[in-house]
Amino acid sequence: MISFEYPLTEKSRSYLRFESLFLQINQSISLNNDNDAITYFKSLFELIELSDRSDIRHDLIKDLRALSEEMQSWLSSDQADTEAIKALMVEISELISALLVMSKQLKFFKESRFLTSLKQRFFIPGGCCSFDLPQFHFWCAQPMELKRADTKNWYEYFQVLERALFLFLKIKRHQGIKSVQKANNGFFQGEVEHALFIILNVDPSLQVYPMVSGHKHRYSVRFMNADAENSQAEHIEFEQIFC
Repeated sequence: MISFEYPLTEKSRSYLRFESLFLQINQSISLNNDNDAITYFKSLFELIELSDRSDIRHDLIKDLRALSEEMQSWLSSDQADTEAIKALMVEISELISALLVMSKQLKFFKESRFLTSLKQRFFIPGGCCSFDLPQFHFWCAQPMELKRADTKNWYEYFQVLERALFLFLKIKRHQGIKSVQKANNGFFQGEVEHALFIILNVDPSLQVYPMVSGHKHRYSVRFMNADAENSQAEHIEFEQIFC
């Protein structure tokens, strides 16, 4: 199955964008392949830009506190794994405390002449050539131990935020409400309450992809044929998960 996620609020849109950048950085931070350095720096600069535009800590702290209160009510259930729930609550409490003291100011970036000089030219199409960024190519020629120490050091600022966000989204996905739906003539419309995002799981053999639009109360899905331009699919069965 191919999974497509669609945010139903601006907050969840921000969450999923941060998560996507965190995943890109985690896949490239060890610099195992020649192009990992470019992927790492592009993702890091996008993460810095996104952090400057919006501080997600406030929303994440609020959501983690609500989640912790919800877990407290789970403890009264006879079927609850109380030890696992208590361990999660302790982890959430520690993450909230760390987020509260986390500075919004990206001092590590502003104080680094190397990073600021790279960011100015890194998003120019084809702008990573040695004649555009000689300092970047000099860094790439350094010993691997030094480069890996740098990449981990620059990313250290975001690690608390990453842990908190990954834990929250993992729990929300685990709590997702699943159902099987049918899109007649490739179209489906639904209503939703108290969900941050929806997940659509589609059989890849159907050769279709969903175009989703909507907000926190209503949404619609149009399934398009992958092998035909702007061609709407026929009757499609798919799995839907509210998270």
